[in-house]
Amino acid sequence: MDETWKAFSKVLTNKTSTTVKAPAFWSEESLNWDEYQRPKKQYKNKWGYIGKDPELSGRIIGGNLNTIYGIMGSKYFPKLKKDNLLLIEDAEKDAATVEKNFAMLKDAGVFDNVKGIVLGKHALFDDSGSNKKPLEILIEVLNGQNLPILYDYNCCHTVPMLTTPLGAHAVFKPAAQTVTFSEY
Repeated sequence: MDETWKAFSKVLTNKTSTTVKAPAFWSEESLNWDEYQRPKKQYKNKWGYIGKDPELSGRIIGGNLNTIYGIMGSKYFPKLKKDNLLLIEDAEKDAATVEKNFAMLKDAGVFDNVKGIVLGKHALFDDSGSNKKPLEILIEVLNGQNLPILYDYNCCHTVPMLTTPLGAHAVFKPAAQTVTFSEY
């Protein structure tokens, strides 16, 4: 939680520009907060990247995949621009639900109107016996569409979480494992 708080404070107090580094470890384990039983299981952390350019930059839009699904076609859905990076994250969903939601974004033309995708870690994902991760499902749904994807980003449902200000300009540098936010 200390890393989550540190990242939150850094983004909140630096309104012009701030750089955050990927955490060294992460966890998705859910333990009882009322009674300390043991430390959470931690895994080595590394953001992955599929793309030609050494960095991915643009205005961050999006958020929770289930929420995005709920506002599609409404006045609350963000206006997409070609310099946008679509942030997608979710938790506790199965492979069929994730595939349906990715397909809904594809059918609505969302992937045609963004510069790239930032795919968050999906906490407690149920592959339903498919042995596929959300990234693999996304690639299948994209069906050859060439979009850069930064994946396994630490946001929202895993610990630690990196505060990601929607609407901010972001520069992701996968080799350095950093993101810089500005204009928020």
